[in-house]
Amino acid sequence: MKTYFSKKFIHSYQKLTNKNTTLKDKIKKTLTIFKENPNHPSLRLHKLQGKRITDWSISVNNAVRIIFVYVASGVLFIDVGYHDIY
Repeated sequence: MKTYFSKKFIHSYQKLTNKNTTLKDKIKKTLTIFKENPNHPSLRLHKLQGKRITDWSISVNNAVRIIFVYVASGVLFIDVGYHDIY
């Protein structure tokens, strides 16, 4: 599966992990797991609702989420942040 990262995702990722290497490592691990098995139970994959009906979410931990959409050639990661990003 091919993966792409939006400018918003990159900006949010850098801001979120600037001084938090533990979270940085956890996000990288989550993305690796997703690439290997998008349905892995630890990701808690689910489709969002309401105005984000086309978006999906996976969990990094209990507080941090990654938002993405499926595109024709793979997956576009849109944003990463605390639960209130959606």
